[in-house]
Amino acid sequence: MKKREPVSHIMTTDPYSLNITDGLSHAEILFKRHKVRHLPVVSGDEIIGILSMTDLARISFVDSYDPKNFNVDTSIY
Repeated sequence: MKKREPVSHIMTTDPYSLNITDGLSHAEILFKRHKVRHLPVVSGDEIIGILSMTDLARISFVDSYDPKNFNVDTSIY
């Protein structure tokens, strides 16, 4: 990557996202299906946050997680 390359050249232009009303199980599905580690959280057209795979693992009381084998106890959702 060039030192002064603009973000617009490397960013994802059509990212997958979560609506603020989506459940955490839906987030897990998107993480696995699309092999992403972060999802913007939106309310309407406004980005209000980011949910990471690590956030999801942390709330599910996983002591260790492997991004290649990501399994969460969905009963915690």
